[in-house]
Order: sequence, then C-alpha cells, then structure tokens
Amino acid sequence: MFRSAVAAETPAEGQTSKSGSDTGEVDLALALLSQQGVESSLLEDRWFKAIVANLPAAVYTTNADGHLTYFNQAAARLAGRVPQIGEDRWCVAERLFLPDGAPLPHQDCSMAIALREKRPVRGGAALAERPDGSRVAFMAFPTPLYGDEGEMVGAVNLLLELREGEEIDGEACDAAQGIEADLRLAIAGDQLRLHYQPLFDAAGVLVGFEALARWTHPERGEISPSEFIPAAEECGLILPLSEQLLRRACAEAAGWTNPLRVAVNISPLQFRHGDLPGLIETVLAETGLEPERLELEVTEGVMITDFDRTMLVLHRIKALGVRIALDDFGTGYSSLSYLHVFPLTTLKIDRSFVANLGVASEAAAIARAVISLGHALGIEVVAEGVETREQFDFLVDEGCNYLQGFLLGRPMAAEDYAVEMGRKA
Repeated sequence: MFRSAVAAETPAEGQTSKSGSDTGEVDLALALLSQQGVESSLLEDRWFKAIVANLPAAVYTTNADGHLTYFNQAAARLAGRVPQIGEDRWCVAERLFLPDGAPLPHQDCSMAIALREKRPVRGGAALAERPDGSRVAFMAFPTPLYGDEGEMVGAVNLLLELREGEEIDGEACDAAQGIEADLRLAIAGDQLRLHYQPLFDAAGVLVGFEALARWTHPERGEISPSEFIPAAEECGLILPLSEQLLRRACAEAAGWTNPLRVAVNISPLQFRHGDLPGLIETVLAETGLEPERLELEVTEGVMITDFDRTMLVLHRIKALGVRIALDDFGTGYSSLSYLHVFPLTTLKIDRSFVANLGVASEAAAIARAVISLGHALGIEVVAEGVETREQFDFLVDEGCNYLQGFLLGRPMAAEDYAVEMGRKA
C-alpha cells in the first residue's frame, strides 16, 4: 500500500534529488492507483514510470505543507515553466485567476483547500497564467495522500486543461457552492434529522431500525440524501455530518424502552480519516447505548480501499461489541474470498435483486446464493427493498433472517414509531 515516501523531495524530469533517487514516478503511480488495489511490485517497472511521466494530463504532488515534490511533463507544459521542487507551493503555475478573471491567491486554490481541509476537491475551475502572459483554463482534482498510520503525507493533483471553446459550467459551480454553504449551516444548526425504517425477522417480529438522514431546507424543502450526502463528501462535510448523525441515532436509541438495535450508515471517508473506532467508543459511552444494539453499515467499496487499514478498523469496531453489516451486497466489487476474513455480522441483499424476484430468474438465483453463502459463513442475511408479499414469502422460504421495505414499514420520524420504540421514563 501507499507509503509516506511520496512526501520526500522527488526529482522532476531531468532533475535529481539530493539522494540521487528516481523513485518519484513510482511513488506517484502508487498514490494514483493505491485505491485500485495495485500491488507495489507492479509499479517498479520502468515502463510504468515512463507512462506516469508522460501522461497527457498534468499531474503533480506536494508534501503535507503544500511544497512541490513531483511534476510530470504535462504539468510543466500547462504552467509554461519549469516548476521548482521544494519551493513552489500548492500549484505549478506562477499566477492563478478565477474563471471571471479575478486573482486567485495560491493559498486559496483547490490544492491548498484539499491539504488544509484534508479532503478531495473535485472540479475546481481556474485559469493559469504563463510567464508569456497567456492563460489556460483547467479543472483541478486534488486528493490527499495518507501513510500507513493514517497520517496525511501530501496530495496528488490532476489538472484537466479545457479545450478552446469549452466553457466552465458556472451554474453548476454556483449550485455546488450554494448547497455546501447551506449544508454547513444545517450541520452547525443541528437541522438534519433521522427517520427510521423498521427491520423485522422472518416471523414478523420487530428487531430494530435503520437510521436514515433527512434534511428539510428552509427554502428548497426536502432535499434527497442522494443529493446532499454526495455533496457532503465532495465538500469535506461528511465527517462532521456523519458524527452528528451517529450521535443522534445512538442517543435516540438509548432512550427507547424496547432494546431494539439501530443501524447507521458509515461513509467510506470515515475509514480513511480520523479514529472511527475511538469515536464510536466515545459516542457509546456518552449516550449509554449498549454496543450490541448498534450496527454499522458499510459498502463494498470500503473493502477494496486500503485493505489492511480497513481490516484493522473493522476488527477494532467488532471488538467493541458493535455489529457490522455489508450493505448493498452484490452490486459492488467485493471478492467472495474477502467475506470470510472481514468480521461481518450481516449481509444485506441489494434491493435491485429483491425488486426482480418473480421477474428475472437470475435475481432469485442470486438471492438464494447470498442467503446460502451467509448461512455457511455464520453471517445473518437481510433483504432490503421488500415491497410485495411474493417477495416476502420467497425470501422467508429461502431462510432470509431479516427483511425491510415498504411492505413492512416506511422510513418515518421517531415519534411515528413511538409505540414500537417506547420511551424511558
């Protein structure tokens, strides 16, 4: 996996570092492809280093302070100059401007924001002014890089030059900035709330709820989680948002008379930043919720991103007594070989397969296989998106442990399920 060596001074084309090392290209390539699970041995080939150095897209890296550690030929061409390793900070261009022509200080560029806020920035638009006075429009995609211990060691930036006649989508940028500002206010004002969708066992007994985030905007009304959750991830708000929702779910569940469990969705970014097990332990202690009543839902993408770190985090969470569910199983990238090594308690059959039960024979075969696989591994199986009696009967007959969906109950505010949840006196 990615090592902190990328943060060391790395030579550009035609340059040598103080140590005489030429590993910069390898480190950069590893940084770019680490999330794809590429083994480092593949990155030692000279042909691969050459590909990175000669990519048509501008790529450069910095250390954690923003000082330049590497750039490829395309980055130098875009900037119209030879960037200075260890001296240039945040950007390879001498001067930057906003799309409207206003000066853009380097400390306010996308790369600086990514490093300062420790989050990826996607599609930051700007103009780079070359020494000859010409300007080139580009979109920036900086991404922080982390070492083995989870510390930020630098960042990699990909610059996509806009072709002549191509315009920056100002309306889209304004919209993104607008929702980011409103979301910051919503988090600060504790405006987001939770709705709860019930979970039943095969006998029809209520066993718990899944907590789902909801946001009522004062002007726009209800904003779908499919809109504000990705926005939160893009603008670096997913960590405070997720922490706030986790605290609320645990606090509200701790107040239920019935010892029902509560499932909370966890963003992949929470695995890469901060101390997630420590946060969970703190929240459980503060709210008084029994660990076995909390279930964290993770997606398959988490499993293939930094395997070793994910494994460590999941085992630490499991050691607290907290349940771990793999959500939307069957739609992602997980290898079946991973399932027996991750400390999972639950598999959730994706709703797309449930929806096609009785329609496509393949859906029935997949659902049956997932249930059988879960039982073989000692993992409970949940079917989500159950909307018809036919789906319910099929899943129960096949041995599915738990079910949720509109047939059984829609997501509602806690007070709408007050009887089922109960309240402590």
